[in-house]
Amino acid sequence: MAKKKKIEKHIHTKIVKPKAVPIPNWHIPLILIITFIIYIPALSAGFVNWDDPDYVGGNNFLIRDLSRLPELLTTPVQGNYHPLTMFSLALNFAISGENEWSYHLFNIIFHLINCFLVYRLAYLLSKNNPLVALVTSLLFAIHPLHVESVAWISERKDVLYALFFIAGHISYTKYIDTSSKKQYWLTLLFVVLSLMSKPAAVIFPVSLFCIDILRRRQFSFKLITEKILFFIPAVGATGEEYFGLAKNILFGFYGIMMYFVKMIIPFKLSAFYPFPPLNEKLSAAYYVAPIFALLLAAVTYFSWKKYRFVAFGICFYIANLLLVLQIFSVGSAVIAERYTYVPYIGLFFIAGYLLDRFAKGNLTKAYAVLAPVTIIFSVLSFLQVRTWKSGETLWDTVIKNQPCSRAYSARATLFRRDANQLKAEADQAKNAKKEQEANLKYAEANKNYQQAINYYTEAVKINAIDHESYNNRANIYMDLNNFNAAILDYKQALVVKPDYYVALDNMGALYARRGMFDSALYYFSEVLRQKPDYKPTYSNRAITFMSLKRYDEAIKDWQRFLSYQPNDADVTNTIGECYRMLGKNQEALGFINTAIQLDPQPAFFLNRSYTYKNLNNIDNARNDALTAKKAGIQLDAAFAASLGIQ
Repeated sequence: MAKKKKIEKHIHTKIVKPKAVPIPNWHIPLILIITFIIYIPALSAGFVNWDDPDYVGGNNFLIRDLSRLPELLTTPVQGNYHPLTMFSLALNFAISGENEWSYHLFNIIFHLINCFLVYRLAYLLSKNNPLVALVTSLLFAIHPLHVESVAWISERKDVLYALFFIAGHISYTKYIDTSSKKQYWLTLLFVVLSLMSKPAAVIFPVSLFCIDILRRRQFSFKLITEKILFFIPAVGATGEEYFGLAKNILFGFYGIMMYFVKMIIPFKLSAFYPFPPLNEKLSAAYYVAPIFALLLAAVTYFSWKKYRFVAFGICFYIANLLLVLQIFSVGSAVIAERYTYVPYIGLFFIAGYLLDRFAKGNLTKAYAVLAPVTIIFSVLSFLQVRTWKSGETLWDTVIKNQPCSRAYSARATLFRRDANQLKAEADQAKNAKKEQEANLKYAEANKNYQQAINYYTEAVKINAIDHESYNNRANIYMDLNNFNAAILDYKQALVVKPDYYVALDNMGALYARRGMFDSALYYFSEVLRQKPDYKPTYSNRAITFMSLKRYDEAIKDWQRFLSYQPNDADVTNTIGECYRMLGKNQEALGFINTAIQLDPQPAFFLNRSYTYKNLNNIDNARNDALTAKKAGIQLDAAFAASLGIQ
């Protein structure tokens, strides 16, 4: 009788859930308490003049009105689509308006949640090893390079996308450990939510392969097909800097190396790390970087069989850096600390495992190593949080550690802002006959203007093709009525970038201030030919038309302005003024009434008083004139007399 062949029935091996090692009840509370203490200074920090104006400042009107929620959820900001992030910022505005505390509090809360999720993820990946989970989560929580993602309000997208990103990795790990379809669909949900928070989540399915590596899943068709739904298409934006493919590849290797080095030794931290100058040779570090990358590859290869946790950690680190390694430029910095927020989880996981192997069950030994690292990183992070207190502290730190054109330019902008504020205060003091106070403030304003000029000059010394700094320095010369110096800088900006519509608009404004209206209109028309949706030019051209008494054309430009910025009270009032100057007083009255409803400024009441006077409604004209006068507006003597006002 023939011997029957043994039929292999074992097609799929289900991983047996290991016996759970209890999580010490002090682990997570300790991590959260230390982390919250580190970030306490952020609660008293302000906005900074880097992206914050576009996300939460005056440039973003959408977050200020929840009735425009559909528009908020469909409008990209800075070329990126992240509706959940913008919705969370809108909630902040509803809670605290322009007071920064709630924005920072939300960022901290999201980071604390992420610390908890990282603990859970590391606990699952290590098959219930609480020491590995503690090390991974604690280092994630307190590492100085993560401060940028938490303390910078505009990086809300980082902490929010990471929340869903990490949660998705937890559910995926549960899926492959238990074959639960529920966990699979939950993973898909987290992918979508993460993408709606930041486009960087497109790397999610690639990152999942790293968990497959750790779980030693055999490469198969199923391994790919189960991730097809996670590959949601997205379009990424590239930066303006391009140095040639060879250099860009070196930048990629440099990023891999420097992020690794700064993980171990977080030195000379900065919010901005500039690309090397185009006209200079790269430093030796850029050429050493490929060798370092090869070493990482070798470590991955040799650890593949026996120390799979090392291979997993390195693969997770590289996979989550892929989109920001500057092989294809993203942004204007060669590296950025915020890009480490998720990738470092892989390296911290390796650190946790290595400490576990070193301690060999002796927790006292493990904690003796972990404690000094915790203290050092916590102190460094606490100090780093303080650099985000304001734009001034931020850019002063960058200038100290990574001097570059961007930092000098951004700091100069703040000097100009302070100078304009001091000048406005000086004008008020002068009008109030406080000559001594006015003179002191004028002198202080001039010092700030000169500081701004000096910093812009440093910026163009470092980067001779920094067209924005030429333009911004010219703006200060305009503030000082130094038109000759201003026009030279505007022209230099246009030499560097001929299609720089901001400088073209400013040239138009300069000629308008000098009464050269034909030249001004030429430049304004050139701007709108290049960029028909550039809002400031409609305002500047409308003012120029008003100077030429071409009120019909001014009204058209003001209305176009309102199409981009609805409910602007000042512009609405000005349209009313244009109609009044055309003798169309009923039309004027409608716009001025709307402006007063939006914002009852004294000047609007005076404008309406003139309109009522033209309509022979003397009582209303007199009441509005008195309202304006009580608010401090000086009435024209003849006009006041015509209304019987003394």
